Amino acid sequence: MIPVNLLSLNVPQEIAYIPFAAGAYGCIFAVLVLALIFGPRARRNVKRQKITELPKGLSPLDIQRIFIGKTSPQKLTRALLVWWAQNGYIRIEQVGRYKVRVKKLKGMPYHNDGAEFFDRGTYVRERYLFGILEHKILRGDTINLLKPLFTKEAVKKTDETFAVREDDGVYSAKHYQLKIFTLVLCCMPLVFTVIWNCVCFSSALPLLFLGTAAIGYFVLMFARTIPIFFKLLWCGLWLFASFGGLWAATNEGYDPAGIYYAAIVIIFAGSFVLLRFVDYREKINLDDYSMLINYRRYLLFTPGAELVNTDYYSALPYIYAFKIKPLVRRKYGERSVPEWYVCKNGEKGALL
Repeated sequence: MIPVNLLSLNVPQEIAYIPFAAGAYGCIFAVLVLALIFGPRARRNVKRQKITELPKGLSPLDIQRIFIGKTSPQKLTRALLVWWAQNGYIRIEQVGRYKVRVKKLKGMPYHNDGAEFFDRGTYVRERYLFGILEHKILRGDTINLLKPLFTKEAVKKTDETFAVREDDGVYSAKHYQLKIFTLVLCCMPLVFTVIWNCVCFSSALPLLFLGTAAIGYFVLMFARTIPIFFKLLWCGLWLFASFGGLWAATNEGYDPAGIYYAAIVIIFAGSFVLLRFVDYREKINLDDYSMLINYRRYLLFTPGAELVNTDYYSALPYIYAFKIKPLVRRKYGERSVPEWYVCKNGEKGALL
């Protein structure tokens, strides 16, 4: 490839610069528009209705899956413990303010044994996680409520064990096509910048930096199993060094609109922030999402006088999953300790 020489084409630099700047800022504008259109899409589909209870069998794992398309059980220690206790699988004994010991009462049933579950794939993962808890029970482990109940390795193994994707029924093929399209748009301003510099300096050197930056960007975005230290080191050498080299080689170039700096900002802000707002859910999941939003709204905004006769402990797993316990616990007033919870010295501890 021979870079174009503007002098030989007799094209003023100011005129030649316009399509490159327009292309770069056009891509940035398109990313912002996609984030604005699809970011609030799920919220726009929330139907205003009063939901006072959730379907039987809907677990904290289902709530995570419906909201974000995946489950992170290590973040649901209290929600899962209360959920399993509420369903009669375990009894919880308080041994400290933030420590409990668990006793197994019965095992979780299989599908053909009358198991009640809400949606695709989540229940079998829940059974697998309960099996991990059973091993902790057999060893007599004390569970710290402030720490994850499951390790990241255990959760990863859970995901690898089942062929059903966690986001099945949440996101469609259009969702992933939209994500890929947005990711490409985030990268295009840098491509326009590099090509402009090749034209401006009549040199192919900027293309070299673009190639090395692409390697670092690919590792940063898609290499999930690389240790974090090595990953940061790799990206520092291939990505950030490439941006620095590109700036050093072209900082004297004509760039009144600052497309180089705009390209650097959008490639990171778009890839790691705005991309998260590009959300295209299946219609069935929008209905489930609407149900959860309305139930959370009911828990948050219903006056305490209306919740006096409501079973606080049946709602507690969901209150934990929504992360709203500090906001709603006082509305339920005084309540007796449930049968599945054994107090220490009459104190309820941090779980209830």
